[in-house]
Amino acid sequence: MIAPPRLLILIVLASAAAAFSAPPAGAAPLAFSKPLLVDTQLAGGEPVLLTDPVHHTIVYSSHEGTTHLYRPGLASGNTLGFVSGYRNQVNIWVSRDGGASFKRDDFGGGFSTPPSKNSGFSDPDLTQDQSGRIYNTGINLANDSLFSSADGGVSWDRGTANCHDGDRPWLAGARPNEVFLATNTAEGALSHQIFTSTDGGNNCSANGIPDAGTLSGGGSYTGNGKLYYHAPSQQLIEPVNFQDAGGQTTGLGVGTWHRGDAAFTPHKAVDTSLYAHWAAIALDDAGGLYLVYDNDPRTPGTAGGCGGAMTPTANQITVVHSGDLGQHWSAPFVIARPSGQRVFWPWIAAGDRGKLSVVWYQTDRVVDLACQTAKISVKAATVLGADGANPTLQSADVVGHPVADNNVCQSGTTCVATGEDRRLGDFFTNALDERGCTIVGTGDTSSKDPLTGGDRNVALPLFIRQSSGPALRGGGDCSGAVGVLGLPGSSGHAGGRPVACASRRRFRIHLRHPNGDGLMRATVFVNGRSVRVLRGRRLHATVDLRGLPRGRFTVRVQAVTRRGRHLTETRRYHTCVPRRRR
Repeated sequence: MIAPPRLLILIVLASAAAAFSAPPAGAAPLAFSKPLLVDTQLAGGEPVLLTDPVHHTIVYSSHEGTTHLYRPGLASGNTLGFVSGYRNQVNIWVSRDGGASFKRDDFGGGFSTPPSKNSGFSDPDLTQDQSGRIYNTGINLANDSLFSSADGGVSWDRGTANCHDGDRPWLAGARPNEVFLATNTAEGALSHQIFTSTDGGNNCSANGIPDAGTLSGGGSYTGNGKLYYHAPSQQLIEPVNFQDAGGQTTGLGVGTWHRGDAAFTPHKAVDTSLYAHWAAIALDDAGGLYLVYDNDPRTPGTAGGCGGAMTPTANQITVVHSGDLGQHWSAPFVIARPSGQRVFWPWIAAGDRGKLSVVWYQTDRVVDLACQTAKISVKAATVLGADGANPTLQSADVVGHPVADNNVCQSGTTCVATGEDRRLGDFFTNALDERGCTIVGTGDTSSKDPLTGGDRNVALPLFIRQSSGPALRGGGDCSGAVGVLGLPGSSGHAGGRPVACASRRRFRIHLRHPNGDGLMRATVFVNGRSVRVLRGRRLHATVDLRGLPRGRFTVRVQAVTRRGRHLTETRRYHTCVPRRRR
């Protein structure tokens, strides 16, 4: 019998008066920092985020805006900047300081990537394979580009401008240099397929793996939404829409594919209507699967919706959980159901077991957004124990003010022709940073044009970081700024080059005092569990990984200085051992 993993933290305090009995302070309420305007010129609809723990960057990518243009805003001064910056590529920015600032990627001539490897203004998505290579995509309404970066998203050295034809591609990184691209191809009505690249995105498979088909009774199903690769089981998982004979979504679930299968297998999770185009899914670090969705209830016998459709009523954001990758599902639990308002376009990120971040848009009143206007705000919820029977959550306003005050067109490319507002796109996203805290990317149409004082032609990209509340990975609270507290560098890769094992199985932490300030106390977390509270003038900790099986362990230090500053540092370590010299 193999003994369960253990991690021993030995605490040595110079002060004899130090006490270990004091419990760590409870997490502060969920809150977010002041929004950061990523760019004042380029479009920010449909943003996607990726945190790269190898190169310590955050990559932010968005739609270039071609099919998001708002006709009433074409007279704005921003139009000239939009045209001069247009390169038929999705927009890409990179942060090297945890999201405090972002810089445009610059291949040269205003291009973010080599144009021979990337041609497509729409539908970005980000993923990372097991070697640390990051992938992105973009489309021209005919071709799906696929391109990749080996340096944290700063430059993009591999790719093809035509992985396949199709619309709304999504990506999932897998083995080193392997990525899967899901897309709705042009070959037929039920055309959703997944293609593979095994050389970092330079080439794609000619034949795809189908995830669409017909059902008894005249219904059908199709893969639709962001997919993920589950390495332990060697399978892909993506959201699936179940539709009736008339094409209306009547249920949601996932499709799963194991290596060697000829096609995906659909698994239904819930019967429901759907307002968004798709549901969103996430995998927590223990392999738990979560599916989040909105719904679209209407009052029968009424005609207060757009075009005489039934009048919409207040709706909800709901999550379901599966502990076996879609075979069985929990009862749904509600994330948001505000009275007299509508909620839509949820997205989800997961950290440690059962810990989730869910974001969504919320209106200030019940309207049919396809033709009726409302103020739209960004909301977020932190969910703990989402894999159990009694999850708990707390929610907050992310931005602090509405990001839009208009209708929202979901009719694709026709929105520009009709003059309706599609500047937000079809979705927005969240992710976790290296602290294990929520980060959010959203378009913002509330910022008026400085020249005309009216609406801009495109949304601007906003980035927001969680500033307090529970961290979803590594334990502790997100109220601290990232600081250098003395944790040795993570094992793995630095700058794309292999480095020696940093753990050495046993290493000593000497907590550093910030300049001009002293540490009053520090809490050490290992894999999300608080193991010690340190108090005293000099704080030391020895991390002993000896006797553990191979794996990764997250060590997080959360400290408070004598002046009341909160600082945090998080690192992941292998239980690797350097080879002995012969």
